[in-house]
Amino acid sequence: MAQAITSWLISDGRFRVHAINALGRRSARIIEIEDVDTGERFHGSARKLQSMFQALGSSSIAEPVTLPR
Repeated sequence: MAQAITSWLISDGRFRVHAINALGRRSARIIEIEDVDTGERFHGSARKLQSMFQALGSSSIAEPVTLPR
């Protein structure tokens, strides 16, 4: 079963967030956060990336994003 990967920009385009959408019984989760300027990519557990996502200023996103566990 395939899952769709989606990405969006946060913090005025400084960071790009890559996530897997929820499908079936699987929950949505962030898989990578990328610094657009330097190209550096951050990986880790879904919980660590979710807290990093919140700390980076995810409130500036035009559409609300919720990633259930």
